[in-house]
Amino acid sequence: MEVMSMNTTKIKEELYQYINQADDRFIQLVYAMVQADKKEQELLSQEEKEKLERRVERHKNGQSKSYTWEEVKARIRNQA
Repeated sequence: MEVMSMNTTKIKEELYQYINQADDRFIQLVYAMVQADKKEQELLSQEEKEKLERRVERHKNGQSKSYTWEEVKARIRNQA
């Protein structure tokens, strides 16, 4: 059976049945994948995402100053 042609409900049903019969090693592997996915999704809080989006918009609209890589390096050198 090809996954692309299956609807989500059918896929969930088959996964549920498979997981219920799976050995401990497989369960641990699936759980680790789920935890990794959760961590990836939580890299930024909603507040941080909104703040970043506002900064990107200001940059696109020319409302914020940007610097070349050379300018950044020079500023860092001057602070040291």
